[in-house]
Amino acid sequence: MKRGFCQMKSVTIGIDLGTTNTLACYMKKRKPTLIKFDGGDKMLPSALYVDKNGSYIIGQNAKSIGKSDPQNLIRSSKTFMGDPNKKWECRGKSLNPTDVATEILKKVKATVIKKLKLEDNTVIKAVITVPAYFNGKQKTETQNAGKRAGFEVIRIITEPMSAAVAAGREKELSGKILVIDIGGGTYDLCILEADPTKGDYTVIDIDGDRHLGGDDFDSNFNQYFLERLSGKTGMDFSSQKASGLDSVQYDSAAGRLKDEVEKTKIALSDNVDSEVSLPNLFQFKGSPYTFDIEVERDQFDDACQNIYDKITTRLKNFLNKQQFSVDAIDNIILAGGSCYIPRIREDIEKLVNRKVDTELTLDTLVVIGACIVADYESSGIQTKGKFQDIISHSLGVEIIDDSGNSILSKILLKGEQYPCERTRVYTTSIDNQTSVDINIYETGSDVEDVLDIQYHDFRGSVTLDGIPPAEKGKPAINVTFSFDKSQDLKVTVEDQETHVRKQLVIRDNQKMDIKPKQLPVDFMLLLDTSGSMSGTPLKEAKKACNALVDEIIDLSVHRLGLVQFESQARLLLSLVQDKQAIHQAINSMSADGGTNMFDAFQLADNALRSSTNGKVVIMVSDGDPFDPDRTLQKVASMQNAGAKIIAIGVGNNMNEHFLKQLAGNGLYYTIRNMSELEATFRTAIPAIMEKM
Repeated sequence: MKRGFCQMKSVTIGIDLGTTNTLACYMKKRKPTLIKFDGGDKMLPSALYVDKNGSYIIGQNAKSIGKSDPQNLIRSSKTFMGDPNKKWECRGKSLNPTDVATEILKKVKATVIKKLKLEDNTVIKAVITVPAYFNGKQKTETQNAGKRAGFEVIRIITEPMSAAVAAGREKELSGKILVIDIGGGTYDLCILEADPTKGDYTVIDIDGDRHLGGDDFDSNFNQYFLERLSGKTGMDFSSQKASGLDSVQYDSAAGRLKDEVEKTKIALSDNVDSEVSLPNLFQFKGSPYTFDIEVERDQFDDACQNIYDKITTRLKNFLNKQQFSVDAIDNIILAGGSCYIPRIREDIEKLVNRKVDTELTLDTLVVIGACIVADYESSGIQTKGKFQDIISHSLGVEIIDDSGNSILSKILLKGEQYPCERTRVYTTSIDNQTSVDINIYETGSDVEDVLDIQYHDFRGSVTLDGIPPAEKGKPAINVTFSFDKSQDLKVTVEDQETHVRKQLVIRDNQKMDIKPKQLPVDFMLLLDTSGSMSGTPLKEAKKACNALVDEIIDLSVHRLGLVQFESQARLLLSLVQDKQAIHQAINSMSADGGTNMFDAFQLADNALRSSTNGKVVIMVSDGDPFDPDRTLQKVASMQNAGAKIIAIGVGNNMNEHFLKQLAGNGLYYTIRNMSELEATFRTAIPAIMEKM
């Protein structure tokens, strides 16, 4: 043994593997103690830089070097955890989100060994936290990263649970606790029942957004900085080509600007204004250009208004669906660095009608809680400290309904406490079937009530062979889902007659082809571009329409056409599956004139008339049409021909009764502003598909 090294056989730590920063904590004399990384900082930036030799640099050094070379810097990889299609290519290295997480956790392990003076072969047990609203694939990949980094992962626990445990220990909180956790890339909401005298914490309900957090504030604020920079120089910084700078200058300026945006955001949490000075940002008119501006907190808030709207809308909906009033909540805990933003606290206090605690250290709550849970888990104490969580997304299997549609049949439901196990019985769909292929799914974000399988997340597949030949519907096949405390799912399939059984083996996201081809649908999108849509409303509408194309409508199956209408209506694109062409058409739109809705529906009718597919018209408007009666007559004739209508009214000027008439047997929605349009698309498209 090396002289000076302690003789520990194992140590146990808690790890908060964050989007922006990663923290680690261990028990020292029964007190949670943070591990300090390079420079004595308790936070390790979740950043990886690939240097010229192909070596990995992690943390603050990665951020510093990567400022001037952002093409080889990877940040916020947690946002993409569990996505099999996400990869970064840096200097010949191909890295997926799990690879990046593994390298960050290797740095954590090496630091723990160094700071605690451990032998290299010391067993380091870890409890790693994840967002409550992560799906199973994301949690599994987080666990895999921990194992690959050399940790013995004893448990995966949710961040709100960890925050509640830490706050409960420090403040002796009891009763119902609302945890609002906004980190770098995720937003969690959780209500727990706490009994600190027993160390018991039981989750009542959870909700969240896996793609909302500090990065979104940075993105909006960065756009604001670029607009200020363009205003001062007259240059276009939307791309390297548009700027006229060479790639080295552009990348360096973009990296430094992004870093300054993050610093200014943090500064504005403590101050009402902040001065920005970036000397020698690039060469401008033959001389080094210095970017000097003063930024006020109100300007930051204005730039990020759509993010505030998303945060408060989800919190309001979450609280409204509870069986108890807001007044029944005994304590409110904020966690995550983004909750330092003053406007977030102000909006939350308005919604809950009380002041929130400002004494807790928000960015360390999660890791301290993970350390406490890790201590309980490793000590073998079974009588004290129960951390009862619930399933965040329902789990089930793909089946074919009587109409030949592929749908989700749930086995374990969102909100159930785990560990748990449940069995459902299924059967064969054709005569003399001797094997069954089963695809396992988890419900997608915000689509718990949608049956269509395409909106849910694939987990794995298993085949059961050796079923005796029989008429369809006669064999009885048990499918058992077991969910353990580390949120690992085990699936067992068994034939009741022969007792032949098989357990799930994940097949690298390879699905079994058990469903008929999906019914194609032709969508026509009609967007109001009248004068009232100019500026931010049209910008938000374009963003939502681009998301509709990229993430919501599957253009490998369906087609989309686009009409913009103002005083006149124009068919920008007939029914196509070309994403690039649709994006170009969306981004080309400008606002002017009035609201000629009738002509828009007339163009949609012409485009859909020869279609033999399903037909859906999506209409988005922020005002009443020129001729409402004639418009309703046109829409009625289209509905008689089989078209479904989604009518979305924006702002206070829309007549809800008119929208309802317009939708008929389709769907209608009223939203406050265009920042809510993308979320409405995500709700409306699955819902209308259920009606097809």
